[in-house]
Amino acid sequence: MPNERQLTLDEACREIAQLQIDRRIDYIIVHHSWEPSAVDFIGIETVASIGRTHARWWPIRNDHGYHVQFGPSGEVFFCCPFEKVGAHAKGFNSRSIGVAYIADFGGGPTERRALDNPATYTGLAAGQLVVAALCERFGLDEEDVDFHSDYSSKTCPGTLMDKYEYRQAVARFMDGGVKVVVLTGDARRDFVIATSPRKDEWQELFGDREHIVLDAYKHLDDQSKVYIRKGGE
Repeated sequence: MPNERQLTLDEACREIAQLQIDRRIDYIIVHHSWEPSAVDFIGIETVASIGRTHARWWPIRNDHGYHVQFGPSGEVFFCCPFEKVGAHAKGFNSRSIGVAYIADFGGGPTERRALDNPATYTGLAAGQLVVAALCERFGLDEEDVDFHSDYSSKTCPGTLMDKYEYRQAVARFMDGGVKVVVLTGDARRDFVIATSPRKDEWQELFGDREHIVLDAYKHLDDQSKVYIRKGGE
C-alpha cells in the first residue's frame, strides 16, 4: 500500500543524509503531476490520490511511482521508499530517483496559470533543496538532474520549466555553503531564507558552540529587512 508521509524541509534533508540503500543511483529525474495541478492541491490527500492512481496503473507494485512529491507552498512528501525502484521513467527507473511537483508547468488553462508557473511557484526552491540533498547523498552533480522529457516524448515537467536554470539552482544549494533555515516551531513549514558561500566566515562567527544566541532587529516596515547579530552567552 502507498505510505505517504509529510516532512519539513529540515527533516527531509536529514533523513536523506542518513539514507542507506543498496541500489545504485545515477540520476534524479524531475516531473510535474499535470493532473492534479497546484490549484487542486489540498494537502496529503492530493498526494495519496496520485498514489492510488499509480497503484491502479501498476497493480503489481501497488505503490507510488514517485519517491518524493512537492506541494505548492514547499510541502515535502516521501512516497515510494527510496530503496524501492520507482515507476516514473520507463527504462531508467532502476538507477534513478523520481521527484514530482504537484503542478502543471505546461502553461495550461487560464485558471491555473497564477499557481502553476515556476516563476511564482513557492515550492520550487524547496524541491531544488531536496534534490540537492539527494545529489549530495549519492555523489551526483547537477548535470545528473534530468527532466522526464529527457527520457520520454512527453514535455514533463512542463514547457515552462528550464532545465539549465533548474540545475543551476540545485548547484547553488550544493556549493558547500551555509543554508539559513527558519524553524517556525509550529504547524507552519520550516523554510530556507538564504544560502551563503561564505562558510569560513560563518564558522568564525558561529562555529564555537552547537547552540547560539542571535539578536534579531525587525525593520520589515521601513526596510523590508531583518538584521541578526550574534548575541550574548
